[in-house]
Amino acid sequence: MAAINYMSIEDQIEKLKSQNLTFFDVDSAKKYLEIYGYSNIIKSYREPYVITSNGKKLFRSGVSFEQVCSLYILDKNLRIAVMAAMLDLEEYIKEITANVIAQSFGTHQDQYLKYRNYQNKRKRIRRFSLPGILDTLKNTLDTDKEPIHHYMEKYGMVPPWILFKSIYFSTIVNYIDLLKTPEQAKIVHQIYNLDDQLSEEAQIKLMMDTLFVALEYRNIAAHGGRIYNYQCKREIPAASFRADSSGKGFAQLLQPLRFLNYTAPVTYLDSVLNREINRHCQKFPNDITYLGQIFNVNITAHNLVWVSQKSKIYHSTPHCSGMKNAQEMDLEKAINLGFSKCHKCCQ
Repeated sequence: MAAINYMSIEDQIEKLKSQNLTFFDVDSAKKYLEIYGYSNIIKSYREPYVITSNGKKLFRSGVSFEQVCSLYILDKNLRIAVMAAMLDLEEYIKEITANVIAQSFGTHQDQYLKYRNYQNKRKRIRRFSLPGILDTLKNTLDTDKEPIHHYMEKYGMVPPWILFKSIYFSTIVNYIDLLKTPEQAKIVHQIYNLDDQLSEEAQIKLMMDTLFVALEYRNIAAHGGRIYNYQCKREIPAASFRADSSGKGFAQLLQPLRFLNYTAPVTYLDSVLNREINRHCQKFPNDITYLGQIFNVNITAHNLVWVSQKSKIYHSTPHCSGMKNAQEMDLEKAINLGFSKCHKCCQ
C-alpha cells in the first residue's frame, strides 16, 4: 500500500508541471494552493482535463492551472449559491407548512403533534420515521433558546410557525412526507398553480420529489461537495412536470424549482450559474462544449464589463479606480450606451 507523504507548495507545483500542467502565474497559483488546497482544486476538478498514459494521469496539452482553478471557483460560487437558495426555500416551505398545520390541527403543540394527524410510513432511518420526527419536535420544545423559551414562558405553548424555525431542513421535509393527503394537498395548492396540468396526487409526488432533491443538493453543498456535475440519487420523472426529458445534473435541481410559485431560489441560482459559466468560458472557451453538455445549456460566451452610474467608463474588473456598486454589463451594450474603456484595466 502506497504511503501518502507531505508535499510543500513548491513540490506540488513541480509535480503538476511534471504532469504537463502549465502556469500563467506561479505566485498566484501558490496563493490559491495555500488557501484552498491541492486536493480541493486539483484532485476534485482535474477530471475533464486529464488523460491516462502508461497508467499515469497527465494533463492535456494547453491546460493551465488557472483553467482548473477557474472551474473550482465556478463550483465554489455555485455551492455558495445553492446554500443561499436552499435556505430561502426552507424558510418559504416552513411558513407554508406551519400555516396549513395551524389551520388543520390548531396552534397548540398538544393539538398539532398528535400521532393520529399523520401517516406512519416505513422509513429507512429511524429519526425520520413518524415516532422519530415527533420525538424530535417534542424535544425541540424543551429548550431555553429563543424564541421557543419565550413562547413557553409567556403563553405555555409554541405555535408551529415558531417551532419550525428551530428544526433542520431534513426534519421539515420528512415531516411533510408524513402528513396525510388532505394536508399535503393544502400545501401543494399554495406552492403550485398546476391544477390544469397535473392531478393532485401527481402534484404531491412532484412536491416531495422536489423537496428531497433540494435537500440532497443542500447537504452536498453544506459539506463542501462538488456541485456542478453532481448526479442526484433521486430522479424526478419527466412525466411529473410534462417535460420532454428528465433533468440531468444541475438541471435535476433547477427544473422542478421552476414550477414553484415562489421563484426567488431558482431565479438566484440561474443568475449565479449564468454569471459563472460566462466568466469561465470567456477566459477558457475550450470548455464551452464540456460545460454545455454538463449543464444541458447552449453557451455563448459574452464579453462582460463593469460600469457605474458616476462615469461613462467601462472596466474589466468591478474594483478598478475604487468603483462602488459596480454593475455587470455586456460589452456590446456598454459601447452602444456610450461607455468607453478604462485605459488602466482594459489593456
